[in-house]
Amino acid sequence: MKNKYLLTIALSTLMSGLTACGGESANIIPEKNNNSTVNGSCTAGASNCIQFALDYPFDGLNFSCSSDTQNTFVTLMDLKNGVATGTCNYSDKVNVFLLGKADKRIALGSFPISNIALVSTDQIPRLTVLDIAKGMTNRDATVLDPSDATVKTAMNLVKIIQALALQQKSINTKTDIQALYMNDSIRESLDKITSSVTAQQMVNGEYAAIIKPWLDVSVISDADAFAVVSQLLNISNAAVYQPEFSLFSTSGSVMSSLTGSDGLTGCNKDVCAANDTTTKHLFGHFMLLTDRQGYTFGSGVQWRGLAKSGLTSIAGVNAELLRSYKPTRMTALPQNHWINPLNKRIDQNYYIGVDDPNSDDLIINQGKLYNDYMIAGKEKFYKLLTQKTTVTAEDLKDLGQWQQRYGISDTFKGSLDLFKVYPITYLDKQVFKSSNNVSTGENYIFPLYADLTFKFTDTSVPSLKLGIVIDEKGDIRTNMKPAATDTDMSTGSCDTTVGSNLKDSNGVQQYRLGTTSRAFIDDRAISIRMILGDEALKSVNGALIGVNSTIQISATGEKIVVGGALVHLQNLLNASTGSTGRITFTDSAGSAVKWANSYASFQKVYNANNTDETTDDTALAKLSGGTLEMSLAPCYSIKAKS
Repeated sequence: MKNKYLLTIALSTLMSGLTACGGESANIIPEKNNNSTVNGSCTAGASNCIQFALDYPFDGLNFSCSSDTQNTFVTLMDLKNGVATGTCNYSDKVNVFLLGKADKRIALGSFPISNIALVSTDQIPRLTVLDIAKGMTNRDATVLDPSDATVKTAMNLVKIIQALALQQKSINTKTDIQALYMNDSIRESLDKITSSVTAQQMVNGEYAAIIKPWLDVSVISDADAFAVVSQLLNISNAAVYQPEFSLFSTSGSVMSSLTGSDGLTGCNKDVCAANDTTTKHLFGHFMLLTDRQGYTFGSGVQWRGLAKSGLTSIAGVNAELLRSYKPTRMTALPQNHWINPLNKRIDQNYYIGVDDPNSDDLIINQGKLYNDYMIAGKEKFYKLLTQKTTVTAEDLKDLGQWQQRYGISDTFKGSLDLFKVYPITYLDKQVFKSSNNVSTGENYIFPLYADLTFKFTDTSVPSLKLGIVIDEKGDIRTNMKPAATDTDMSTGSCDTTVGSNLKDSNGVQQYRLGTTSRAFIDDRAISIRMILGDEALKSVNGALIGVNSTIQISATGEKIVVGGALVHLQNLLNASTGSTGRITFTDSAGSAVKWANSYASFQKVYNANNTDETTDDTALAKLSGGTLEMSLAPCYSIKAKS
């Protein structure tokens, strides 16, 4: 008889970290597989061990790993990192179920863990409700619609979770997502059902009548369940996406890590030879952010031109371009598609605007996300991520590729190694109290209206004040007043409404800026990330905030450093209805929040290496970064839900 691990106490020490460090590498840790643990058959970080994080914060979901015939396990909630995790050996088949205290169970199907990931990296791949549903239907979801059998099955699973959450008072509204614990009381009650539920009964809907003595799932409508499935998919896709900055890449071994990629590189020929002085090369770097509503936007920079003779590597070419050519700004305006969460592919062109009248947009037209972590542009990384030894013509369709027309005759094209870093989590209502998740009569603090004050390291540049709102979903947009100026775009009024085009009720066009990545319960704080990408934002167009990245911008070691950004909410959480309260804004070390602009920073590098610096070049270089302050808008106050 198998041992049942039913421990449902959150253990914050079980997971060393949810995110990679800046997206610059993904360490493959060469250790032997270790012994079983409570939440899986192997130890996270060990070779051949795949740790996964549920997209739903569900503590106590039962599963077994096929290589361990003696034990069954449960996912465990780590509140520090906002996820519930488990582990299995990379060759395992995972069997998922809900288990009573005695013998009753609800079967939720099985699937190979290789569907989620094949190698251990710094990034923990997400196991979504759709992945679990696929294990019951044996079919990929092809469209995000209730008519799809796998989507419908995921909805059935969500109905159980949400009905339990309502029953346990974990949530106040039927579409909210909060940590749920499968405790002993729930398991004892599950044994009231007269027979166990098969995976097929979960698929065809018969489960609802069977489990009614335990749980009435009719309290969750199809519309509610579909809204939660959609929200979970958006959360699982939301993150920062960036190529490794290829200036200092190497072509060395990748057996110990994925670092050394070429990032975004290409040329105007079929073969981009470093020593061909007639080839025009292009390389670049960008950061894209996908928010909680599924919009993706960002900012970046690129260089184009001929390289000198005698170069032997693409990294050498890139370094030469950076010193010899002015950077060109790239801006990705918000688009509501990016990586398809159903198949992890870029199946629609994604457009990044290029600030050059002779250039068309840069188009990312191909790629598949593996390990929930990386799109490989080159075969060496593809083979590492997939464990394949050969690459077929069909496999080549999964490699990251881009193209960009320039002028009349040039078409640049190339490869893209892209990392997904800093995925987001659910927002715990103990901290993120919104109009969507509190009960009637309870105070809430989101939407939160505030003003950001951008200060520049070069003090000759005047500060800029920008009004923002962190909305009830956790996404961030501007909230600029009418008749704003180049330096004063502060909040005009609170509670303005916006249409789908983000034009507010005062007739002012607003802009998407970022999202809330997670809520820290112990610190009573939220972490925010913002990438400002629109010319309407004037001197802070291209600003990067809270993206936790370091980009080396010269061979001498000069770097762009952007740390975290935490909004501390303790005072607001303790404030009374109608009061204004106050917030504190710091980085993760408690210091001032720093922001940076990669376009302006690289212009500064160009100016230092060339003599043709113009007045505009000098002015641009002064916008490379500084510090950031946040204060509540004068019109903001604590409200109670009516």
